[in-house]
Amino acid sequence: MVYARLCYDAPMPPNKNDTAAREFRSALRWSPDSDKFRLLAGVLLVLFALYALVFGGLTVKRLQAGQLGDFFALWSTARLAIEGQPAEVYDPAALKAFQLGLGMDEGQSYPFPYPPSFLLALLPLGLLPLGVAYVVFIGGTLALYLWATAGGRWRTWMTLAALLAPTTTITAVAGQAGFVAAALLIGGFRLAPARPVVAGMLFGLATYKPQLGILVPVALVAAGWWRTIIAAGVTGVVLAVVTGLAFGRGIWEAWIAHIIEYAHQFAVESGAIEHLMPTVAAGMAQLGAPPLLIEISQAAAAVVAVVVVWLCFRYGPVPLAAAALFVATFLASPHSFVYDMPPVATAVLWTIAERHRAGDAFGTGEILVLLLATVSPITLVAGSTVLPLSQLSLALLLGVIAHRCLRRHSAVAFGPARREV
Repeated sequence: MVYARLCYDAPMPPNKNDTAAREFRSALRWSPDSDKFRLLAGVLLVLFALYALVFGGLTVKRLQAGQLGDFFALWSTARLAIEGQPAEVYDPAALKAFQLGLGMDEGQSYPFPYPPSFLLALLPLGLLPLGVAYVVFIGGTLALYLWATAGGRWRTWMTLAALLAPTTTITAVAGQAGFVAAALLIGGFRLAPARPVVAGMLFGLATYKPQLGILVPVALVAAGWWRTIIAAGVTGVVLAVVTGLAFGRGIWEAWIAHIIEYAHQFAVESGAIEHLMPTVAAGMAQLGAPPLLIEISQAAAAVVAVVVVWLCFRYGPVPLAAAALFVATFLASPHSFVYDMPPVATAVLWTIAERHRAGDAFGTGEILVLLLATVSPITLVAGSTVLPLSQLSLALLLGVIAHRCLRRHSAVAFGPARREV
């Protein structure tokens, strides 16, 4: 009897098969606190830094050879608004003639499709030499983007990762305004839980690039942030009135006429730059899909994006919900470019930060999705494939984030008070 009792109480020897299975499952898990996750992140950041050096160096050589970059479009438009009549920036012939006088090659074309409200912000650049204006604009807007992504925690891995992300390099080299829209969009969602009016003002300022804000109303209504909605609307109206007073009411009429003509021209001539667009429509066009299928696919993607963003903001925590919106925007919008994609890098970083705060790990499949979403913008710039890798990576990343949002909701009951990022 005593012997039987001792045998019953004695610990069972470990099963080698069970131990091997646990070790295998552990090897497939990637905790943000683990050494292997830090090693992977470190290797990627080194590679991204090398990419920035090589890509930046090639661009410098191109500029030294007299090939003006995209920033020239913004700068020359500001110069024309200062030296001539502001409404002339929406006259393609007048703008090109002015740009040719500044040294642009005859074969290049840099129209200005942005609304007059953005022209108001660009005016100071026209008072500076081209090189100085580039450093001021890109440097200043990059700092705003880094703040929006990392907040007040400047000396953290998130700031370094956002700085070295391929989308940051691509946007800086392109000399485009991607950091401005990113800072306003990301900063708005960072501040919305605690400072709804300020967040609304940022969203109102972001109306200069409406295609990147098409899901913002969905998110604000789903979250019930009515003060933010009102502040955004008032800011947009005030911005339009101030712009009209500064440039004359006719400038808005000139822009409306120009944007209609620009849209028709873009639809005809966009084939040469479709590889730079992460949209569903561009991906389908590169695959050779007929126009009707392209429109149906883009509309279906937009509907899915709206549903996902609604659910995430209705039930999920703000950081994850905002990350979902940043990604879904590029699936919902039919018009965006690779230099608009810094918010996607922010979405990846906020997803990692949320998993770190929760003390949870990523699966290997999720890690691969994060890697693909981070690296795929490089393929857009290279134009090395007709496969819609960027669109696929965005869809997979949105799935990862949405699954996490709904899983968090099922595990924890969220109250009306939401946590700031």
